[in-house]
Amino acid sequence: MIYIIQFLQISPSHQLFWSSPARKYAIISLRGGVCMLVELVVENFYSFRDEATFSLVATMIPEHPETVSDTEIFPVCKVSTIYGANASGKSNLLRAMALMKEGLFVEKGKEQQWLAKIQPFHLDERSEKEDTLLEISFLIDEDLYRYGFFVNHQKITEEYLYLEKEGDEISEQEICFHRTIDGIEGTWELSSDVQEDRLILAELFKIQPHYLKDMYKWFSEMRIITNSQNPYLSISLAKLHLKKYKHNLLTLIQVADPSIHDIEVRETIDENSGKKRDDFFVIKMKKQLDGSNIPYREGFRFKDVESAGTVKLLALSGPIIEALEQGSLLMIDEMDQSFHTLMTRFVLELFRGKFNPLGAQLVFSTHDISNLDSELFRRDQVWFVEKKKAGNSELISLVEYRFDKKERKNSFEFYRNYLNGKYGAVPYLPPTDWWVDNGEEE
Repeated sequence: MIYIIQFLQISPSHQLFWSSPARKYAIISLRGGVCMLVELVVENFYSFRDEATFSLVATMIPEHPETVSDTEIFPVCKVSTIYGANASGKSNLLRAMALMKEGLFVEKGKEQQWLAKIQPFHLDERSEKEDTLLEISFLIDEDLYRYGFFVNHQKITEEYLYLEKEGDEISEQEICFHRTIDGIEGTWELSSDVQEDRLILAELFKIQPHYLKDMYKWFSEMRIITNSQNPYLSISLAKLHLKKYKHNLLTLIQVADPSIHDIEVRETIDENSGKKRDDFFVIKMKKQLDGSNIPYREGFRFKDVESAGTVKLLALSGPIIEALEQGSLLMIDEMDQSFHTLMTRFVLELFRGKFNPLGAQLVFSTHDISNLDSELFRRDQVWFVEKKKAGNSELISLVEYRFDKKERKNSFEFYRNYLNGKYGAVPYLPPTDWWVDNGEEE
């Protein structure tokens, strides 16, 4: 069994030296109350053969300060978007976060099922035989942690949790724990009796979550929505009895469908099985001949094509409101498949400014260039994933490209450059003479 003998005592106020690829060094003063994602690093994971770093660290550009957590504390972006062609690999970044969270909360006895989902880069023989790296840096109150692990289909070969600390001129890190095949070391004195296919942090979350209260809360509250929205319907519907929550949910739904007046869940009996079930109804206003409006209850069938858009919106509305209320992390894959361009912009505004005092974060992938807009995003909030000829994905930030002052203020330049391939991450279009009639050669 793993147990903690001694916990770290950290000064409540300190200066943190933070460095990141392609970024200037900066010393930032921290204060408490913030829990945010800072960086995600992947290597040899699906299409990412080489190490790739997705960073939410705000650079020293002056654009949209309201979209960054209070500059008196650690400067972290509240929103970020990822662009890329189909099959470019942008979804794999969100998949990495989803699988890390799954590993931290996996049930005892199901560890091998989790390990089977972690795939190395398959297009070269060396990568197939090497371990996968998943790593994140995150801010919990006044402390910056770096947590990661190397893993293959059989076991975890290395796992570590570091606490980044202040130094005179360079960063220092305290090793909370570092696990290798030879044992465990670090300031958290832990038993080495741990399954080789189970994460140490997962075990700590299971047996002693109260010791890691804020860290446990941050990981458990983050939502990563990758493909199916149906599991998140329960989040949206579970709190309808809460007046404030229901008001916010209705407001969000009505942006897309103004005809919806109310939402309710009623217990009904399934005609086939005879079992009780919860059915979802929307209340709309039906106009009478005399000009008056009366409530009209409309049953909702989730599999209907006509209902698909509203189902997606409802499924995502709960996690959106939940993230804003908790100050948690929300990641959505292919957000444009669920929301109209203007609806996406509306959601972005919720996370960018005054509606987000707790520093909730929204990270989403998309194809919709309509919102590739300098009025919405800082350049360090826009990322591109491009699939190379070898089949591997590469990640780059818009802030790494040079713009003059006029270009930075001109949204048209952003998406014109993107469509022209300046940033990569667009589909390869063959020459127009590629077609061979009936497959016959001349």
